[in-house]
Amino acid sequence: MPEFTLHTEITQAYPQVTALLQAWHVPKRYRFWLRKHQAILINGQYRYANLPVAAGEQVTIHLTTPPVTTYQKDDAPLTIVYEDAQVLVVNKPAGIKTHPNQPGERHTLMNAVANYLAPNPAYITHRLDMATSGLTLIAKNPLTQALIDQQLATKAMQRSYVALVPHGLAASGTIDAPIGHDPTDKRKRQVRADGEFAITHYRVIQRSQAFDRVWLTLATGRTHQLRVHLAHLGFAIIGDPLYAPVTNAKRLMLHAAELTWQEPLGDRWHTVKSPAPF
Repeated sequence: MPEFTLHTEITQAYPQVTALLQAWHVPKRYRFWLRKHQAILINGQYRYANLPVAAGEQVTIHLTTPPVTTYQKDDAPLTIVYEDAQVLVVNKPAGIKTHPNQPGERHTLMNAVANYLAPNPAYITHRLDMATSGLTLIAKNPLTQALIDQQLATKAMQRSYVALVPHGLAASGTIDAPIGHDPTDKRKRQVRADGEFAITHYRVIQRSQAFDRVWLTLATGRTHQLRVHLAHLGFAIIGDPLYAPVTNAKRLMLHAAELTWQEPLGDRWHTVKSPAPF
């Protein structure tokens, strides 16, 4: 079974070990497991959950997890934007999938990540559409994956994008429109009254006679959300094969340009950026 050892330094005092883990948003199932297996050490020694911890003390967490589904390894190039002991952030090119949809499928981003991180497994946290390029964060262990998933669910993790749309979009705004399945095409989504709650914030950052360059921030994370919301306004992203009129664009002009997240098992925040390639 995969085994992981995580190290970090406490930056402030906590009245209990439990309070420390709660401040780090460690899920209850992991807190229970760590206590049961005495797998959280303070300065190299197990400390009971009701005892205090001081600033500057060293925390070591040992995890043993069930076997995970592994990705086939592809020796393909990766553009690494950021890496530390817990996460890897890479730039996904447009035109490749984030992850396989079928067992044994190859030539996705996660196949290349699996090769890079081998022999350790890779843990996906969020996805980009095949036609979208940009920043993708991968966890290096299951606890980090759970903590990043929690940040995504609570909107603590911020994801922003750059897109090109036809000229004329209002300078800024918020799109609050529920998104559901398109009954005429299973590949597509549409704004519909019975859809899932979805909010996108946007502002125009550059204008030309041909297009507007737009900065987009997700407040929710529905499938095709940015593409559907902009098409709903009448400004479908240029090059969108599903939601835009036919254009001469060579690709979908949508790029994940910025990620901000809280360091798992810590209180520091990280922001990474990637300029749009268009």
